[in-house]
Amino acid sequence: MINSLNKGLTVLVILLTLVCVIPGIALAGEIVVLLHGIANVPLSMKAIENSLEEAGFQVHNLGYPSTEETIEEASRQVLNQVSSLAGGSTVHFVGHSMGNLVVRAMLREEDFRPGRIVMIAPPNQGAYAAQRLKDLDIYRWFFGPSGMELAADNRVFFDSLPVPPGEFGIIAGGTGTEDGYNPFLEGDDDGTVRVEETRLPGAADFILVHSTHTLILFDPETARQTISFLKSGRFQKAE
Repeated sequence: MINSLNKGLTVLVILLTLVCVIPGIALAGEIVVLLHGIANVPLSMKAIENSLEEAGFQVHNLGYPSTEETIEEASRQVLNQVSSLAGGSTVHFVGHSMGNLVVRAMLREEDFRPGRIVMIAPPNQGAYAAQRLKDLDIYRWFFGPSGMELAADNRVFFDSLPVPPGEFGIIAGGTGTEDGYNPFLEGDDDGTVRVEETRLPGAADFILVHSTHTLILFDPETARQTISFLKSGRFQKAE
């Protein structure tokens, strides 16, 4: 009887130890999918990936041909990847820039119901910068069909994208003043996307990080706020 009790206590101690030292076990049944932006690769999300893993999340940093297909085509490819790794788990998403539009396009599938979503510098209303550049041959060649879809005047496309039904939070980049990083864009911006273009009705929370469109991915504040939202559905605001 005593030996059985001792064995039971030993097993319990081992299990509790594993929960503490192996981050993935603490969040069993939940995974986080990272999606990079246009003309980028999963390596761009590596800093956030590392931070999320240190916080105990099981992370999948996925890639997709962001300049070779339309956003709709990319969403189908990503959905296939997510379906193969989900296995009944709750799937949260962290997207950068166009990666968030890919997630929203995935919502057209009735069976796709993600967990929480953190949108980093998302052009939810399109990008005026893309609108200004879309007629240039070099822009069309470099950014491909999805780059053309990003133009702010492409209202039919943006109005057709579903709004996430669950909790989603937006992290915008900017200076926090009336003038952003790009002197050719009106209002605050991250050098590529204006703060007002990141907004989307229905967001559970919104926060501004003083950083540019790409460097925001390497800002520790971005990782801290991402972890906060994935865990609680809210960002950590200064008192």
